Amino acid sequence: MRLHGGLHSGYTQKVRIALAEKGLVERVSFVLVTKEERRGPAHRARHPLGLVPVLELDDGSFLTESTPIIEYLDALFPDPPLIPTEPLRRARMHALDHYHDQALTPPVRRLWPPVTADAAVVAAAKAEVATAFRHLERLLGDQPYLVGEFSLADIAFMPRLQMLPELGLDVPRDCARVGAWCERLAARPSWGATALPPLPTP
Repeated sequence: MRLHGGLHSGYTQKVRIALAEKGLVERVSFVLVTKEERRGPAHRARHPLGLVPVLELDDGSFLTESTPIIEYLDALFPDPPLIPTEPLRRARMHALDHYHDQALTPPVRRLWPPVTADAAVVAAAKAEVATAFRHLERLLGDQPYLVGEFSLADIAFMPRLQMLPELGLDVPRDCARVGAWCERLAARPSWGATALPPLPTP
């Protein structure tokens, strides 16, 4: 199998983290697809919308979208599990995966790559990020991870969390649980194994 993706694509990074968690980095090779190549016919044959990541299977077919890719890999290689078996935990995992896409990804994209932008736009994006963290603070409670056990829900947030220093963002001081959760995630070997290179200069 091969993973086609972008070097600074958060959704590619999500799959790369899952691969590292499962010890599959050497088994599933990474193929860099540049932004220019994504518009070309070769990649459009893999994904009709020209998006990444795409998992190329051994039979030559393709699987798109980060969450289905991770679920497929988790079914093939169930140890360690990334998808909860308990129905409510699994449903909450999916809800948080979707929440990440809707609440955190849009403001982060408005802040990246770092550019000289309208101060009000930057302030509004940072406020949205802080609001998302405060929601996670309430959800975490005394749990070590978002649905109790480490899962795809946590992996969904890790790529954006890895970018915070370069974006000039911090976890709000009133979100101590989120801060401790971020420290736990950063201590996982998969975090260091998938550390993003510096963001490109605009």
